[in-house]
Amino acid sequence: LYQKNAKSKKTWRKAYIAVGSNQGSLYQNIATSLSLLPSSTIKLLRTSHLRLTSPMYVTDQPQFLNGAVEIETTLSPRELLWELKRVEKEMGRNVNTKSEDYVRFGPRVVDLDIILFDGDTVDGDGSVDEDDDDSIGSHSSSSSLIMQTEELEIPHPRMQEREFVLAPMVDLENADGDTTIHSDQKIIHPILNRSMSELLGSILQSNNNNENGARLEKEVDDVKAVRVIPLPRNRVLLFNETIIMGILNVTPDSFSDGGKYSSDNQTRVEKTVQAALQMERDGAGIIDIGGESTRPGAEDVALEEELRRVLPVIRRIREESDIPISIDTRNSKVAKAAIEAGADIVNDVSGGTHDSNMLSCVASMGVPMVMMHMRGNPKTMQHSSNTNYGDDNREGEGVIAGVAKELMQRCLEAEKAGIPRWLQIVDPGIGFAKNLNGNLSLLKGAEKLRKCCGNLPFLYGPSRKGFIGKISGEDDPKERDYGTIAACLATVRESGNGAGESCSILRVHNVKAMKQAVLVYEAIMKAK
Repeated sequence: LYQKNAKSKKTWRKAYIAVGSNQGSLYQNIATSLSLLPSSTIKLLRTSHLRLTSPMYVTDQPQFLNGAVEIETTLSPRELLWELKRVEKEMGRNVNTKSEDYVRFGPRVVDLDIILFDGDTVDGDGSVDEDDDDSIGSHSSSSSLIMQTEELEIPHPRMQEREFVLAPMVDLENADGDTTIHSDQKIIHPILNRSMSELLGSILQSNNNNENGARLEKEVDDVKAVRVIPLPRNRVLLFNETIIMGILNVTPDSFSDGGKYSSDNQTRVEKTVQAALQMERDGAGIIDIGGESTRPGAEDVALEEELRRVLPVIRRIREESDIPISIDTRNSKVAKAAIEAGADIVNDVSGGTHDSNMLSCVASMGVPMVMMHMRGNPKTMQHSSNTNYGDDNREGEGVIAGVAKELMQRCLEAEKAGIPRWLQIVDPGIGFAKNLNGNLSLLKGAEKLRKCCGNLPFLYGPSRKGFIGKISGEDDPKERDYGTIAACLATVRESGNGAGESCSILRVHNVKAMKQAVLVYEAIMKAK
């Protein structure tokens, strides 16, 4: 009886699953598939970022949306495989490899593959618990299971040749947001004894060394992975270039354009909408609509007034254009109403701290969220107690370390609330609870800050702000576009891993000027 009970006791073990889809609503397929996994035996710990990739092996098919998830499970590898196949079948995928219409490496509604699995548990006498093993010929390494049967091979036999698998695994390896990856944080391939970062680096180096830019493997086509953020209605934000976000404040008191746009009557709504459409023509990839000023010292706006300001504009823009729209709000009820009216992204300058329902609200809608760093509120954020980040010369102190730590805390809270990492964007909050030196340090240290935050997509919003006026002597915010361009370009650069993944969004008033500057700057950076 004792032995039977001991065998029935399950241990939670970590595993990594690759996820992908190239049919139908790609992100919804992935999200639905993960929701169908039994929560009693499988816990989703965290997600990678998402990427669009060209297909491998069978190239005459649509692009894939790919990512990876880290889970804990009480299931054995074989039981986990059965659960993944059950979900694939429930989602409509043909999992019968012997059927006539089955195409290996062909299109699929969803693809769920076990990449790595924790080593076997060991009983007190040192023997392997066979209840956790399931297979003859399996054995464990110090970091992961090595297993080979007719139906399942761990680690996945082709993972080391697939950038679209390795890049998401590197995301998970770096997910804690440190400037360096310690040995105990690395995810190790148990056969090759190399980390995910090392394996990805080998692929990228092979591409750079190949004169024709093609993969060394003959069967592999161009599979360059491009980071994306999924949006409603099967759309994505594509980070193959820096994205310009146009600011559209429908407020009477914003520091730069207060009163310029409003929704007081239909005529003014039309004027505001035409301004948004002009921003799109000028190169904006997102329109950010806000109904509450958060300038230093600003008063709170009543919920009903904020709704009255933003909803008519969002609805009217959506009648004319499918451009992504973000709602700039600290209030969950405004966020929900705006998304229902046609917005796609929630942009919260408080990072979800102003309204205790914000994170759960965004999670329930399944949309991306921008979480900005701020201490205090618009009335108190510039007090010296909120702009003091310690000594920049001491390890673990200074504005970059402080902002990174506090941003990652918000990201973890968002994950706990149900907003996966692949739907998160962060903003260091230029001008919010920062003094002049703090703002400049964050702009100069943009790449370090990005690494400290696990290479999350970053939004920077220095447009026309007071620190530019202090440096230039320009009192009129509308005349600070030249300084804005310099501040923004300081944040636009290649990522350190050579994969071109410095995902950046620049929030500005003058879209045309910023778009032109970015196009020229990036062309210069890409020149040989």
